[in-house]
Amino acid sequence: SSLDKTKVLQQAFLIVCKFTFNKNIDITRYTPQEIEDLMQQLPEWRRKRIQEYKHVGRRAECTLGYLQLQLGLKKLHPDFNSTEEFAYNSHGKPYFRSAPQLHFNISHCKMAVGCIIEAFPCGLDIEHFRQAKETLVRHTMNEAEAEAIFLAEEPDIAFTRLWTQKEAILKLKGTGITGNLQHILSKENLKGIELQSMVLPEKGYAYSWAIQKDI
Repeated sequence: SSLDKTKVLQQAFLIVCKFTFNKNIDITRYTPQEIEDLMQQLPEWRRKRIQEYKHVGRRAECTLGYLQLQLGLKKLHPDFNSTEEFAYNSHGKPYFRSAPQLHFNISHCKMAVGCIIEAFPCGLDIEHFRQAKETLVRHTMNEAEAEAIFLAEEPDIAFTRLWTQKEAILKLKGTGITGNLQHILSKENLKGIELQSMVLPEKGYAYSWAIQKDI
């Protein structure tokens, strides 16, 4: 069913749910059978796509992320057909063909999954803390950002926080990782964008979300 543009609620839905893995990257909160059971709740097109992944962790991430999207849609837009198959832009960003004005983004890492739903273009990125290797930092950060990372008390956390911010912006724009990564967070690029981050040291991950309010 289509969604009238006037009925898109001017409010955001953002949820992050945590799950953990053991040293073998096996899920401890959800058994493989539980993931398979959850997958049965998905529409056939989504289930088939997730079943292409052989790794149980990847299946869990994608399954839980999609279920968060359905939860948010049912909460914000109960009349919308939340099982509608995704369409994709040229860079692979998903959207609903019948309601392109309804914006959403899903993200997951090996420790958490999350989803954001908005009335404006939006992006969400979740990452477990990544090692701030100098070569990676120099490639992805400008000089000021790199200096701040290396001077931080916890460089890995500082790096991951900035990386999620950049990914959130890229996912908002729907362009993928293209162009100059070092200047994604410039004032010019952030014009009209609301950007926020959450760092959870005790849980081992950080996430950022971006919303294009000035369009």
